[in-house]
Amino acid sequence: MRITLTWLRLESRRRWRSLLVLALLVALATGTVLTATAGARRGETAFARLWDSSLPATVTVLPNQPGFDWAKVRALPEVQVLSEFPVNGTPFVLTCCPQASIGFAPTGDELGRTIERPVMLAGRMFNPARADELVVTPQFAAFYHKSVGAVVTMQLASPQQVDEQWDGTTKGLGPVIRARIVGVGRNVFGSSTSDGPESAGGVEASPALYATYKANILGTTGQVYVNALIRLNGGRAAIPAFRAGLARVTGRSDIDVWDNRDFFGGTIERTSRYEAACLLAFALAALVAALFLVGQSVARYTSATVSDLQVLQAVGMTPRQAVASAVGPALLAAAAGSTLGVAAAIVASRWMPIGIATYSEPHPGISADWLILGPGWLLAPGLVAA
Repeated sequence: MRITLTWLRLESRRRWRSLLVLALLVALATGTVLTATAGARRGETAFARLWDSSLPATVTVLPNQPGFDWAKVRALPEVQVLSEFPVNGTPFVLTCCPQASIGFAPTGDELGRTIERPVMLAGRMFNPARADELVVTPQFAAFYHKSVGAVVTMQLASPQQVDEQWDGTTKGLGPVIRARIVGVGRNVFGSSTSDGPESAGGVEASPALYATYKANILGTTGQVYVNALIRLNGGRAAIPAFRAGLARVTGRSDIDVWDNRDFFGGTIERTSRYEAACLLAFALAALVAALFLVGQSVARYTSATVSDLQVLQAVGMTPRQAVASAVGPALLAAAAGSTLGVAAAIVASRWMPIGIATYSEPHPGISADWLILGPGWLLAPGLVAA
């Protein structure tokens, strides 16, 4: 052991430039491969993690019938939470942000609390008792450069305009509300329908908006129908039983029931899997290239070292000591390089995931995926030593 340590000390002084280059090559290879691999895993799981963390609605139920009795549906044993929303085209417009997607005005305080609870990226959830508070999606905040605390103007329609099916393209004649953005959040129903590469993002109003300005949302003719988001006991597995119960209590078999995981997440998850496969293919190509690049450098370094060690073997150095002395410097350089590569991968994770998964990621920013980084940290020095 003493002669090996002595040799290591001599080599680190004599050939430090070669060892530094080797460490940097290992760092570049490790960082590239781990960044791509961890990014692929993060992107592929983004929507599933958003689904698991935001109390999503299992189904969207659309009877599209004015005066529909939701009490019977609430009483079904499969129903855990039911949140009604009136379908009136546009409940309001933001005068500053004409391209924004405006969420339906919820009729109760379930939305955002016990169903479709956003993962808050900044600020807080709106106060359900205040009509002048809004939560926006990350895409809205980025597109319009609006952060928490920004004040926007909400323009509602008059009851007569609602009766005439106002769509927000003409000036609203109803109340004008100076509203404050209190949070930036992401959930399945809101983000999946409003955020995307070409979109301007969306906003969600407090239930107090409906409670305070009901006539400006429903109109006066009773023709605006109310649909609902429902979270089921038992999740997606309970959908068949819920469909049967819904048909039984309503006497209708033609009511649309969307499976929200498939309806909102199907395309996103399929595209994310494809993008993740492309990233993994890139990581594999980078790994193969690294094996040749780093392997050539290690072979060149080791061959030069072996010629020197042969002299020491002639004066008593054992084969085991010779192998340890030949491997030691390169192994330490590889360990330093892999450590630097893992650190680089952690820093680079702030730009992951990429593609469509960006709009579903519940926790954007730096993320250390040790299921990927840990084995990679050990594998790089192991391959160099081998």
